[in-house]
Amino acid sequence: MMKNSFLLFCSLLAAQVSFAQKTNSTKAELKDVTVFTNAAEMNHTASVQLPTGTSEIVFTHVANSIDENSIQVGTNGSVTVLSVRPALNYLETDVKTAQYIEVEGNYKKATSTLKSLQNQKITEESLLKLLEQNQKIGGDNSSTSVAELMKMTEYYKPKYLEVKNNITALEEKIEAQQAIVNKALIQFNEVKGQTSGTGGQLIMQVMTNQAGTQPFQISYMANNAGWNASYDLRANDTKSPLQIVYKANVLQQTGVDWNQVKLRLSTSNPTQGGIAPTLTPWLLYFNNPNNIRIRGVASPQANMLMDEVVVTGAVAKEAKLSSKALGNYVQQTENQLSTTFDVDIPYTIASNGKQHSVSLKEYAQPANYEYFVAPRVQQDVFLVAELTDYEKLNLIPGQANVMFENMLVGKTYINPYTNNDTLKLSMGRDKMIAVKRERMNDLSQSKILGSSKRQSIVYEISIKNNKKSGVDLTVQDQFPISTDKTIEVTVDETSGASIDKETGIVTWNVNIAPGSTKKLKFGYTVKYPKDKQVTIY
Repeated sequence: MMKNSFLLFCSLLAAQVSFAQKTNSTKAELKDVTVFTNAAEMNHTASVQLPTGTSEIVFTHVANSIDENSIQVGTNGSVTVLSVRPALNYLETDVKTAQYIEVEGNYKKATSTLKSLQNQKITEESLLKLLEQNQKIGGDNSSTSVAELMKMTEYYKPKYLEVKNNITALEEKIEAQQAIVNKALIQFNEVKGQTSGTGGQLIMQVMTNQAGTQPFQISYMANNAGWNASYDLRANDTKSPLQIVYKANVLQQTGVDWNQVKLRLSTSNPTQGGIAPTLTPWLLYFNNPNNIRIRGVASPQANMLMDEVVVTGAVAKEAKLSSKALGNYVQQTENQLSTTFDVDIPYTIASNGKQHSVSLKEYAQPANYEYFVAPRVQQDVFLVAELTDYEKLNLIPGQANVMFENMLVGKTYINPYTNNDTLKLSMGRDKMIAVKRERMNDLSQSKILGSSKRQSIVYEISIKNNKKSGVDLTVQDQFPISTDKTIEVTVDETSGASIDKETGIVTWNVNIAPGSTKKLKFGYTVKYPKDKQVTIY
């Protein structure tokens, strides 16, 4: 009796093992993707024919870099998921996407044709050399009669001409074919990142008590994907609203081409740590600097403007594309900690790491325009657009192309993560307003009084308005801030400017008539021990 029970147990175990060894391989169809700033949640569906008992399913065409902790599987209630893990298809080391295969084939075909033409040319050139050598041998043979030389000439002349013409024709064909190969190579380089397109797998152990076709919904977080913001800023003139075109540059190299998938873009970062910081004791120690140096506090606004790279002169033809129409297909949702954009138009984004631009929204934002210059760091004058209530636009940091009066005038950087009520955006440099800042040596002086040294510095800022209309210009300069009680800084001359004593920034708001020049003076004195060295300008 005990022996029969043991045999029954073994047969049941063997049956279970046989079921467990049944492997079903199926393609997971990608339906939609949520793209975060540095990752992507990919959602697949699949239908699998399952027997009763346990089975192993290998889902192919998934990402080749998956966060294992993020995998979620949905299916019928009759199916129990026992385990799931990501894997790579090491047996097929050169899995290629359909697009890669097509482009690779075109490149190989074009290269093969080029090589065939080159070989034909080499053959004709070899024949030409042979003819030349035979002619030389015949001509050197003193026993050759005139009649024989005439016969040789009659033979070699047309044959030589034929070979030369063949070489010329082949050279023309080779040049044309080389152009075809070059174009095919450019396309081939575009898809080189897709050579391992479907190497990712998900291996799943399941158990079911109901045989039949079962549906699966699979989602996971994939690395090697993300998006960043870019913008187009357009203004017809200083009285028009500022047009802001909000775009997303999506790129991915997950190993799976996103073919006609529904996209959702999120401003959140799921990989960023969410643990609040804890303060530890801050210990203060003495230090012993070799000398004292006073550093000026540069204007945050000036720093933002100096990042601009100007490329004036190019007409912004591409800016005329109807991104507003595309924006009608984007639904924006504001969450507690992030913003999402649901794109209703299916997109195709290849797994090649190349940026793909997706238009999100277009805003017409009221703006106040002013001219600004900080001649201490940059003597060019910038046109600045000031935006209020910019928080409702849900912008994130990103580069922006600047179009003013239908011209591409430069690039700037939008950083909405500030604590200011007004967002200031550079709209380019205006060369029609000339600014010059010079130190006036006749008014600047240095004196030693007892154990102290006094140095006085005076600057003159000259502004020439070459425009046909008057301009309101904000001018900023600064005086140094003392970090030591033995260093005294006093402001001597400001030409009526307002002074921020905490930052040392001096601000003038001036109106300059067309064709006129305005001069501003700015001076300060620094007193410090004469045995010390201080950089005061």
